[in-house]
Amino acid sequence: MAFKHQMILKVTMPSILIAMTLLATSFIGIRSMNRLQERRDSIISEHVARLQLAQDLETHMRRIRLHSLLYIMEPIPERRDKLMNDQAAFEKALSALRETVVSPTEQDLIAGIDKGYQEYLVDLKQSVSSPPTFAISEFMKWADSHPIKHIVNLCEEVLNENRASMKQTTEETREKTTRTRSWMVVLGVVGACGGLIGGFGVAWGLSRVITRLKVRLQDVHAHLDQEVASLRFTAESGDLKNMELQVGKIYDRVRIIVDQLQRQERDSIRAEQLAAVGQLAAGIAHEVRNPLTSIKLLVGAALSQKNSGGLSETDLKVIHEEVVRVEKKVQALLDFARPQNMDVRPTDLVELIYQFTGLIKSRLQQQKVDLELDLPDSPVMCKIDSDQFKGLLVNLSLNALDVMPSGGEIKIQLRTEADGSLELDMCDTGPGIDPLVIDRLFTPFVSNKPTGTGLGLSISRQIVQNHGGTLTAFNQPEGGACFRIHLPKAFAGALKHADTSSRR
Repeated sequence: MAFKHQMILKVTMPSILIAMTLLATSFIGIRSMNRLQERRDSIISEHVARLQLAQDLETHMRRIRLHSLLYIMEPIPERRDKLMNDQAAFEKALSALRETVVSPTEQDLIAGIDKGYQEYLVDLKQSVSSPPTFAISEFMKWADSHPIKHIVNLCEEVLNENRASMKQTTEETREKTTRTRSWMVVLGVVGACGGLIGGFGVAWGLSRVITRLKVRLQDVHAHLDQEVASLRFTAESGDLKNMELQVGKIYDRVRIIVDQLQRQERDSIRAEQLAAVGQLAAGIAHEVRNPLTSIKLLVGAALSQKNSGGLSETDLKVIHEEVVRVEKKVQALLDFARPQNMDVRPTDLVELIYQFTGLIKSRLQQQKVDLELDLPDSPVMCKIDSDQFKGLLVNLSLNALDVMPSGGEIKIQLRTEADGSLELDMCDTGPGIDPLVIDRLFTPFVSNKPTGTGLGLSISRQIVQNHGGTLTAFNQPEGGACFRIHLPKAFAGALKHADTSSRR
């Protein structure tokens, strides 16, 4: 099922990406066209409104011109009322047009109309107070030469300016619409081509996947049985369902083989453990038999000497030493099988190391082994079981002394890491750890020494792990073995950082 989902996702993802891209682009294009249309409608509406106001302005001015002439010729209330109505309508149209014009040309024309209109009002007032005494023909000539005619011309110019602006806006909008449509056509063509290319890429990718599956199954043929090898894909196959079924069969078969291998591995480990137990039993029997033989000989000799006074003091010392030897071997086995409870307390690790060196001082002097200490000047507090940790250090140092019977050097270094953890290294200049044993050095019953039982390092690692740390071993490039103890910050406690110095 997982293979099917991955295959479907791999096949459909490019198509989904292309479709989403086209959808987003189309949405943006439609949105742009709608905004362009809305803007065009808004601009046209503004131009139409200004055009209507300009037409009204010209119409009212022509009516004012006519009614002014009639009122001057015959100043009666009826003609005066018509003129005043025309003036009010003209002023209203002029005020509305003044608020809508935006171009500098139109603003100049409106200013000219307003100025001429004010001059007309002054002239009208003078003409009404002292009307000219002309004949009809003379009145017509006077009307043609009157300044109000220039205002009419300005109104016509405003009207023409709005018509030209509206025409220009319409042309610009038409050009933008044409460009947008062209881009939509290009987008459609590019989208179709992208779909074809994407489909080809998906098909090519599927072909490569199927080919790789075939190659891998041919490799399986060289490692598994004929039943698995008979399940193959063909590069031309396009049936994903059949492909999934075949892969499922291979998975089931391989899982069976892996289970068999795991069972065999467990059986092998169990056999190794039984062999190790046998070796342990042989080693314990050897270690216990030798002391018992010595005790048996001494007791037998004492029994055969009927007239003697029994065992001498020397014989009793030998028997005691051999009994202690047997006790140590049995205690080591018990410590491994049943670890002691931890008594964790805040401890100065620097002071503990100095105490430990006192325990092995005589052995160091006997074998002429130098001890180099690289420890912090200030106390390093940590939460450990001091007795177990001291025993751990003694065990590691005795192992180092065993491989340097003719002298050498042991170096102990304690340092604080940046994250607050502690690292303690104990290195020697001995022959190092056998490469054949180093990977299994901490495995129970595995020893690097001919006389060892293989429990000391296992117990040591168990002690460190109980403190939340790790114990590792490696060979140094310059020679000799090194054991590293790492304690995390939780067990390191409140540490006091200080410069390190070498001490002997």
